[in-house]
Amino acid sequence: MMGKPHMYKGNRISPSQLIMLIKLADRPMYGYELIKALREDYKGVWDPQTGAVYPALRRLQEHGLLSVENREGKDYYSLTPEGEGWLDETLATMSSGILFMSRTMEVMGRAYLERKGEVENFIPLDERSPEERLKHMMVIRDGVQNNLRMLESYIAELEKELKQ
Repeated sequence: MMGKPHMYKGNRISPSQLIMLIKLADRPMYGYELIKALREDYKGVWDPQTGAVYPALRRLQEHGLLSVENREGKDYYSLTPEGEGWLDETLATMSSGILFMSRTMEVMGRAYLERKGEVENFIPLDERSPEERLKHMMVIRDGVQNNLRMLESYIAELEKELKQ
Protein backbone atom coordinates (compact mmCIF):
# COMPACT_ATOMS: atom_id res chain seq x y z
CA MET A 1 0.00 0.00 0.00
CA MET A 2 1.14 3.50 -0.64
CA GLY A 3 0.94 6.56 1.53
CA LYS A 4 2.86 8.46 4.12
CA PRO A 5 3.82 6.53 7.24
CA HIS A 6 2.84 7.77 10.68
CA MET A 7 5.06 7.69 13.75
CA TYR A 8 4.46 6.40 17.24
CA LYS A 9 7.22 6.93 19.81
CA GLY A 10 9.84 6.88 17.06
CA ASN A 11 8.34 3.79 15.40
CA ARG A 12 7.09 3.92 11.84
CA ILE A 13 3.43 2.95 11.44
CA SER A 14 2.69 2.16 7.80
CA PRO A 15 -0.60 3.02 6.10
CA SER A 16 -1.50 -0.68 6.04
CA GLN A 17 -0.83 -0.95 9.80
CA LEU A 18 -3.01 2.12 10.34
CA ILE A 19 -5.82 0.42 8.41
CA MET A 20 -5.40 -2.67 10.61
CA LEU A 21 -5.71 -0.52 13.73
CA ILE A 22 -8.83 1.13 12.33
CA LYS A 23 -10.42 -2.26 11.63
CA LEU A 24 -9.49 -3.55 15.10
CA ALA A 25 -10.95 -0.43 16.73
CA ASP A 26 -14.37 -1.77 15.70
CA ARG A 27 -13.90 -5.08 17.50
CA PRO A 28 -11.20 -7.61 18.39
CA MET A 29 -10.43 -10.07 15.60
CA TYR A 30 -8.16 -13.02 15.12
CA GLY A 31 -5.53 -12.68 12.42
CA TYR A 32 -7.17 -14.50 9.55
CA GLU A 33 -10.49 -12.82 10.32
CA LEU A 34 -8.74 -9.45 9.96
CA ILE A 35 -7.13 -10.56 6.69
CA LYS A 36 -10.55 -11.58 5.31
CA ALA A 37 -12.05 -8.22 6.36
CA LEU A 38 -9.19 -6.33 4.69
CA ARG A 39 -9.51 -8.41 1.52
CA GLU A 40 -13.22 -7.66 1.42
CA ASP A 41 -12.68 -3.91 1.88
CA TYR A 42 -9.89 -3.76 -0.71
CA LYS A 43 -11.19 -6.39 -3.12
CA GLY A 44 -9.47 -6.06 -6.47
CA VAL A 45 -6.93 -3.45 -5.37
CA TRP A 46 -5.01 -4.99 -2.46
CA ASP A 47 -4.66 -8.60 -1.42
CA PRO A 48 -3.18 -8.65 2.09
CA GLN A 49 -1.08 -11.75 2.68
CA THR A 50 -0.46 -13.61 5.94
CA GLY A 51 3.29 -13.13 5.50
CA ALA A 52 2.82 -9.36 5.73
CA VAL A 53 -0.15 -9.02 8.09
CA TYR A 54 1.06 -11.21 10.96
CA PRO A 55 4.48 -9.51 11.22
CA ALA A 56 2.72 -6.12 11.07
CA LEU A 57 0.40 -7.15 13.91
CA ARG A 58 3.38 -8.38 15.93
CA ARG A 59 5.14 -5.01 15.47
CA LEU A 60 2.00 -3.13 16.55
CA GLN A 61 1.88 -5.35 19.63
CA GLU A 62 5.57 -4.69 20.35
CA HIS A 63 4.88 -0.95 20.09
CA GLY A 64 2.14 -1.30 22.72
CA LEU A 65 -0.72 -0.40 20.38
CA LEU A 66 -2.26 -3.90 20.30
CA SER A 67 -2.80 -6.64 22.82
CA VAL A 68 -3.31 -10.32 22.05
CA GLU A 69 -5.59 -12.75 23.86
CA ASN A 70 -5.70 -16.44 22.99
CA ARG A 71 -9.26 -17.77 22.85
CA GLU A 72 -9.99 -21.32 21.76
CA GLY A 73 -6.62 -21.59 20.05
CA LYS A 74 -6.90 -18.31 18.14
CA ASP A 75 -5.00 -15.11 18.88
CA TYR A 76 -7.45 -12.22 19.06
CA TYR A 77 -5.99 -8.76 18.51
CA SER A 78 -7.45 -5.65 20.11
CA LEU A 79 -6.35 -2.09 20.64
CA THR A 80 -4.77 -1.24 23.96
CA PRO A 81 -5.93 1.97 25.67
CA GLU A 82 -2.68 3.49 24.40
CA GLY A 83 -3.51 2.24 20.89
CA GLU A 84 -7.00 3.73 21.07
CA GLY A 85 -5.60 7.08 22.18
CA TRP A 86 -2.95 7.13 19.45
CA LEU A 87 -5.50 6.18 16.79
CA ASP A 88 -7.93 8.90 17.94
CA GLU A 89 -5.16 11.52 17.87
CA THR A 90 -3.91 10.36 14.49
CA LEU A 91 -7.34 10.37 12.88
CA ALA A 92 -8.11 13.79 14.34
CA THR A 93 -5.01 15.27 12.70
CA MET A 94 -5.58 13.63 9.32
CA SER A 95 -8.33 15.90 7.99
CA SER A 96 -6.07 17.92 5.68
CA GLY A 97 -4.37 14.77 4.40
CA ILE A 98 -7.71 13.10 3.78
CA LEU A 99 -8.97 16.18 1.95
CA PHE A 100 -5.79 16.21 -0.15
CA MET A 101 -6.13 12.52 -1.03
CA SER A 102 -9.84 12.92 -1.77
CA ARG A 103 -9.16 15.76 -4.18
CA THR A 104 -6.24 13.86 -5.69
CA MET A 105 -8.55 10.92 -6.38
CA GLU A 106 -11.12 13.27 -7.94
CA VAL A 107 -8.49 14.80 -10.24
CA MET A 108 -7.10 11.39 -11.17
CA GLY A 109 -10.60 9.99 -11.74
CA ARG A 110 -11.56 12.89 -13.99
CA ALA A 111 -8.30 12.54 -15.94
CA TYR A 112 -8.91 8.82 -16.35
CA LEU A 113 -12.46 9.31 -17.56
CA GLU A 114 -11.42 12.08 -19.96
CA ARG A 115 -8.80 9.80 -21.48
CA LYS A 116 -11.00 6.73 -21.57
CA GLY A 117 -14.19 8.53 -22.48
CA GLU A 118 -17.19 6.73 -21.07
CA VAL A 119 -17.90 5.90 -17.44
CA GLU A 120 -18.76 2.38 -18.61
CA ASN A 121 -15.07 1.84 -19.39
CA PHE A 122 -14.23 2.45 -15.75
CA ILE A 123 -16.87 0.26 -14.11
CA PRO A 124 -15.48 -3.13 -15.31
CA LEU A 125 -12.30 -2.44 -13.33
CA ASP A 126 -14.33 -2.73 -10.13
CA GLU A 127 -14.39 -6.47 -9.38
CA ARG A 128 -17.00 -6.21 -6.66
CA SER A 129 -20.54 -7.47 -7.15
CA PRO A 130 -23.29 -4.95 -7.99
CA GLU A 131 -24.57 -5.31 -4.40
CA GLU A 132 -21.13 -4.48 -2.99
CA ARG A 133 -20.76 -1.50 -5.34
CA LEU A 134 -24.21 -0.25 -4.35
CA LYS A 135 -23.33 -0.53 -0.66
CA HIS A 136 -20.08 1.34 -1.31
CA MET A 137 -21.87 4.10 -3.24
CA MET A 138 -24.41 4.46 -0.44
CA VAL A 139 -21.59 4.82 2.12
CA ILE A 140 -20.00 7.49 -0.08
CA ARG A 141 -23.36 9.26 -0.45
CA ASP A 142 -23.88 9.22 3.33
CA GLY A 143 -20.39 10.63 3.82
CA VAL A 144 -21.03 13.39 1.29
CA GLN A 145 -24.33 14.23 3.00
CA ASN A 146 -22.58 14.39 6.40
CA ASN A 147 -19.87 16.62 4.94
CA LEU A 148 -22.54 18.86 3.42
CA ARG A 149 -24.31 19.18 6.80
CA MET A 150 -21.00 20.04 8.50
CA LEU A 151 -20.22 22.57 5.76
CA GLU A 152 -23.65 24.17 6.10
CA SER A 153 -23.16 24.42 9.86
CA TYR A 154 -19.73 25.98 9.39
CA ILE A 155 -21.10 28.47 6.83
CA ALA A 156 -23.90 29.42 9.24
CA GLU A 157 -21.34 30.01 12.01
CA LEU A 158 -19.21 32.20 9.76
CA GLU A 159 -22.25 34.18 8.56
CA LYS A 160 -23.30 34.70 12.17
CA GLU A 161 -19.77 35.82 13.05
CA LEU A 162 -19.70 38.29 10.14
CA LYS A 163 -23.03 39.86 11.21
CA GLN A 164 -21.67 40.70 14.66
